[in-house]
Amino acid sequence: MGGRLGNKTPRGAIGERIFAEVEQLTADGKMKRLAAFNEIAKRTGGQVGTVSANYYRIARKRGVQLRPGRGSGRGTTVSKGTFGAAASAIHKLESLLRAKEQEIATLRKENGRFKKLRRLLNA
Repeated sequence: MGGRLGNKTPRGAIGERIFAEVEQLTADGKMKRLAAFNEIAKRTGGQVGTVSANYYRIARKRGVQLRPGRGSGRGTTVSKGTFGAAASAIHKLESLLRAKEQEIATLRKENGRFKKLRRLLNA
């Protein structure tokens, strides 16, 4: 499947090629489907979602048993990338909060020193 996917192929041929290629790439178990979708999309210039949609359309048509995804029954699914981005944002917030806590502790100590100085100056 070289080049960008075009409209000059018979209807369903692209899906069939994608299905065959994903099956070939994942046959030995060393590559997961998502990695195969990514590889095919990168090589063809297509979108990962389009590649996976083509694969699953053909898989359902052929009656392939697919294990349910993590999101089945919940109505929506969230990609691993979204969880990774959220986790990264949370870690950044945690480090910012720690830095602010240290800054507040330092300011409280300085405030205590200033109070002592004021008392000494006013005495």
